[in-house]
Amino acid sequence: MNSINVLLVPKEINHTELSGKIIVVIDILRASSTIVTALARGCRGLIPIFSPDKVKEKSKGFAKEEVLLGGERKGKKIKGFDLGNSPREYTEELVKDKIIIFSTTNGVKTLEMAKNAFKIVIGSFLNLQAVCDYCYNFQEDIIIVCAGKDGNFSLEDSVCAGMLINSLKKNLPGVFRGTDANIAVQILYKKYGNNILGVLKKSQHGKYLESIGLGRDLEFCSTLDAFNIVPIFENRVITTAEYRMRG
Repeated sequence: MNSINVLLVPKEINHTELSGKIIVVIDILRASSTIVTALARGCRGLIPIFSPDKVKEKSKGFAKEEVLLGGERKGKKIKGFDLGNSPREYTEELVKDKIIIFSTTNGVKTLEMAKNAFKIVIGSFLNLQAVCDYCYNFQEDIIIVCAGKDGNFSLEDSVCAGMLINSLKKNLPGVFRGTDANIAVQILYKKYGNNILGVLKKSQHGKYLESIGLGRDLEFCSTLDAFNIVPIFENRVITTAEYRMRG
């Protein structure tokens, strides 16, 4: 492995060489957290599609009993969908053995932008250590991409990126790049890393979710290492990666 780097907003992907790189996409509130939870609760896979109309069209290719539609616009469930973007909705009872066609404002768009990478991994506080363990199995450069909010900087994604860099570089000496972005997210992690729920409540999007009655999502999304799984986006589908745990 040669380097670890972070992109603070998705549009930086357009100016970054992705070939041969491992991309870790972070969208704490809430796409990453929901994807991790859905797979941990037994769903067969998620198909991310940005357009709600295309989601509905795609669903016609599946038997009704094997597919669910999930996603949000402005934080709220899309009309006609089965599920929103609250990870708490994705219970084992509902999602086990289902395919979920998934549309969100920020996370899905970022996954699409990163499609030319060697590997695309979905990271969150919920599976942070698992993502680290997965990355240790490769020699490729790692680029952490913060999905942000409407293309803008996100406090919660950046704190998670800082925590991820901090964890990776402990076991990968000599690969850390001292870029301004890398240093900035580590400073944010050192300031807020001991109070993840607090930073989610402080963030712009966290405050918005609380204002529409979804404050409990912040508590769920702030849980560290709740699940030992790594979602990977490959061949247009997000599934659970097989990997060797470190230890």
